[in-house]
Amino acid sequence: MEEIAPGVYVSSFYPGINVGLIVTDGGPIMVDSPPLPDDARAWRERAEEVAGGPIRYVVLTDHHPDRLIGAGWPGAPVVAGRGAFRRLREGGESLWRAVVEEWVRRRPGAEGLADARPVLPEVIVAGRVSLHGSVPVVVESVPGAAPGSVWVRLPEQEVLFAGDTVVVGAHPFLAEAPDTRAWLETLVDLRRPWFPARLIVPGRGPVCDKEATRDLSAYIQRVRRRIRSVHTAGGGRGDLAGLVEEFLSLFPIEEGERERVQRQVRAGLERVFEELRPEEAEE
Repeated sequence: MEEIAPGVYVSSFYPGINVGLIVTDGGPIMVDSPPLPDDARAWRERAEEVAGGPIRYVVLTDHHPDRLIGAGWPGAPVVAGRGAFRRLREGGESLWRAVVEEWVRRRPGAEGLADARPVLPEVIVAGRVSLHGSVPVVVESVPGAAPGSVWVRLPEQEVLFAGDTVVVGAHPFLAEAPDTRAWLETLVDLRRPWFPARLIVPGRGPVCDKEATRDLSAYIQRVRRRIRSVHTAGGGRGDLAGLVEEFLSLFPIEEGERERVQRQVRAGLERVFEELRPEEAEE
């Protein structure tokens, strides 16, 4: 656990995602939670020790499986975007079992997830919600990596918990991005001088500044260009296979994760292929 601003903590120790803690006099707020039960318990205990009280809220920055799994472990009300709420509600038990099975397959020690149960958000964000306390905490819906993406802003400290709307040194998750052009616009706005984000906690990767988001923008722009080229040439989904290796080389891949990342990249290319069908491909 690293304190990056007074009362604001981050951990990149746990598998899959970064997690955060914001200490306020209204109770501590978690930003996402570790997926695995033992990790989540350890994080909660440490967080409550630092904050001096029980967790008040858990903010779910999107409905990616790495986040869904951990949402219920802290035992606090969950705050999430409307799109994430809908996905959870509509997916039901079948979505949950698929999430659990994927984690058990991928991660040693994940067998304890068999006892996990889905938790629906109690606070739904459609626009902006302020969680009141000694530290202003603003949860905002943003066009990003998934329907219902939110980020958490701390205007006074100029800290931003960005979720997967920002990832650093890793392949972004494009497979559920509703609108990659709007996502690019989000990143442009984030880099503007007036935007209060001296420190950015990405969904994955090290804490960074605004300039570190340029590689992500370049990646998304490159995907869009290459997909347009496929459409212009009259190609189809079968032509996307040749692009996977090109994009795999752009970021490092952890040992044992290559096959999963290949699927992730392929799914992202297919999503953008649908988004940029010729009638929608003009900027």
